[in-house]
Amino acid sequence: MPLDRPTITADRSLIAHGAIMTLLGLVSGLTPLIARSPAAALQAHSIGVLQGAMLFGLAAIWPALGPSRGVVRAAKWCGLIGFYSNWVGAELAGFWSARAMMIVSGVAMPPGASRWMEVAVAILLSMSFLIVAMCVMILLALRKSPIATKS
Repeated sequence: MPLDRPTITADRSLIAHGAIMTLLGLVSGLTPLIARSPAAALQAHSIGVLQGAMLFGLAAIWPALGPSRGVVRAAKWCGLIGFYSNWVGAELAGFWSARAMMIVSGVAMPPGASRWMEVAVAILLSMSFLIVAMCVMILLALRKSPIATKS
C-alpha cells in the first residue's frame, strides 16, 4: 500500500454537511444581536454547533453501516432533513419570537409572532422526529449486516 495517499473511510458528504451545519451554528451566534428573542436565537447557535459535531461523528461511523442499502440511504436523508429543519426552526423562532414550540424559554419570549409564523416554526421543529427515525434506521442497518472485524 503506497504511503502517499491515505484511505478515507469516512462519508465525505456527511463531512461536508457537518462543516456546513457547524458554520451555520457559528454564524447564528451573531444573530441574538438582531433577533426579537435573543435567547431563542442563542439556542439556534447551540443547536447548529451541536448538530454539526454530530454530523462529523456520523460521517466517521457511516461506512460501518455497509453498502448503501435503502435503509442506510433513508437514514441519511432523515438525519439531514431533521438536522437542517431543526436549526432553521430554532433560528426563525428567535427572529420572529415564535414561542408556541419553545416550552422552556417561550414564557420569557416577547409576543409578536403571527399565527402563520408559529405554524411554520412548529412544522420545522416537529421534523426533528426524523433524527429519531434516523437512529432507529441505523440500528436496523447494523442488525441486518454485522460489522466485519479484523482478526
